[in-house]
Amino acid sequence: MFRNMIAKKCQEWYESPSCTVANIIENIKHIGKMRDVQIEAIKIYMFLKIECDNKPLHQLFSEGKFNTINIDELELKQTIRDYFKEHVDAVSFLEYMTIITKEFDEKNQKTIELLKNHPEKFNCSEIFKELFYNVKYSDYIFSLPMGAGKTYLMAALMYLDLYFSSFEPDNKRFAHNFIVLAPSGTKSSVIPSLKSIKSFDPEWIFDKIVADRLRHEIKFEVLDMPKTQSKSTRTKNPNVQKIALNMNGRNVRGLVLVTNAEKVILDHTKLDEKQNHIIELDEDQEDRLANELRNRIGRIPNLAIMIDEVHHASRDSIKLRMVVTNWAKNDTINCVMGFTGTPYLEKAEKINLPDKSKISSSEITNVVYYYPLINGIGNFLKKPLIVKYENREKYSEIIDNGLRSFFETYKEKKYTDGTWSKIAIYCTTVEKLEEIVHPLVVQIAEEYGFNPTETVLKFHGGGGNNGNMISPRRTNISLAYWIGPYRKYV
Repeated sequence: MFRNMIAKKCQEWYESPSCTVANIIENIKHIGKMRDVQIEAIKIYMFLKIECDNKPLHQLFSEGKFNTINIDELELKQTIRDYFKEHVDAVSFLEYMTIITKEFDEKNQKTIELLKNHPEKFNCSEIFKELFYNVKYSDYIFSLPMGAGKTYLMAALMYLDLYFSSFEPDNKRFAHNFIVLAPSGTKSSVIPSLKSIKSFDPEWIFDKIVADRLRHEIKFEVLDMPKTQSKSTRTKNPNVQKIALNMNGRNVRGLVLVTNAEKVILDHTKLDEKQNHIIELDEDQEDRLANELRNRIGRIPNLAIMIDEVHHASRDSIKLRMVVTNWAKNDTINCVMGFTGTPYLEKAEKINLPDKSKISSSEITNVVYYYPLINGIGNFLKKPLIVKYENREKYSEIIDNGLRSFFETYKEKKYTDGTWSKIAIYCTTVEKLEEIVHPLVVQIAEEYGFNPTETVLKFHGGGGNNGNMISPRRTNISLAYWIGPYRKYV
C-alpha cells in the first residue's frame, strides 16, 4: 500500500536529526489539545511538504523517495540488479507490488517474477502516473473517521503553511491562501465548516506571540451569495467581489474561502451559436463567461485547495478534477487535499500491465494517511456495548431484544439540546425491511405506548429522495430505519 510506504519513511525522517518540525510536533503534544489522529496526519503532511518538497505522488514514487527494499539482498541476476540500481522507479514499483501481493492478491506473484526477471518491460514511471490519476500537481487525501476532527485538522494545516511561508515567502512548498470546498450546495454544509475553522485556536500549535500574529493574517470569506446577473463579462457576481476586496495584487495572503463544489463546477452561462460566430473568445474568456467565480479563484496565488468529505464529490469528481487541472495551468495551485472517512471507490479501478495482468484497487490510491474507525473507538469515540447472539439467523429475535432493551433504558432519555434518544436499524434488503422489520417495530412501538406514525421514520439513502426522512406510510425503497420515543428528530 502506498500509504504504508509513506508512513514508514515519514517516521524515519521524524526521528532523524534532519527533521525540522519535531519541536513543533512535540509542542503540540505537550499542549495536549489535539488528538493523536490529528497529530499523526500533521506529521505526514509536514513530511510531504518539507522532506518531499510538496511534489506530486507519482513523481515521488518514480524518484524512489519511499523505497526501503535493499536490492543487494534480493536473489537477482547481476544484470537485473544493475538495472534496478539505475531505475529507482522499478524498485519502487517492485516494493509496491510486493506489499499488495502479500496483503491482498497472491495472483500478482507472477507479475513480481516477471518484474524481477524482465524489469525493462515495465514503464514504471508511466504506471505511477496512471495509478495517481495522471495529475501534475500535489494531490493528497487524509482519511479520518467521523468525529476525528477533520475540520480542525484543515485549520491546523492552514496555520502551519502560513507559519512556514512567513519565513520563506517565495518557497513553493507552502501555501499562502486556502479554499475549502464543502460537500454539498447547501448553506447548512458551508457555514458549519467555516465556523469550525474559525474557532480553531492556533495556540494549540504555537506560542501566544506566534499564534496572535497568524490570527491577524487570516481573513475568512464564505462564498454563499447568489449571482446578480448571469450574462456579463464584468464582475457582477457578489462572491467574486468578496474575493476582489481581499486582493492586493498578487501579494494576497491569509485568505480563507469556504464554498461548495457546485459553485466552481457548474457552467452558469453559455453563448448561443450566433454569439459564437460573432465573437472569438480565448479559453480564459470562455471560462470567465461560463463561471466567473471559478475563473477568479483560479487566479489566487499560492492557493491550497481543501475538499471536505471528498467521497461525496465522486459524482462530480471528473468535473472537479478538470477545474483543478485548469487552475493548475495558471501556476497558482500549491496543493490539493481531500478529507474523508471512507477512502473507497464505488468500483475497483484496474490498470493493465505488460504481462496482461491488472492492478486492481478499490481504495483511492492517493490516500497518504489512514486512521481506521476501529482505532477511534475507545479513544475519541465512545466505546459501544456489543451484544452477541449465538444464532444470527434469528433476525427478528435480535431486533425484538435490541428494541425492547433500548426502550427500557432510553425511553425517557432527553439530552441537553432538547433531542431524544434514537435507535437505528440497518436492513440489507427491501424485502427484509417490509416483511420482517417494519411489522415488528410497529408492534413493539405500540406496546410501549408510542404512535408509530410519529416515532418510526424511514431514512432513504438512494434513488430520488437523496437521503431525506420519509414517512413510513410511503413505499419508497429504504435501507435504514430510525426509531425513537418522540417526533422531534431533525
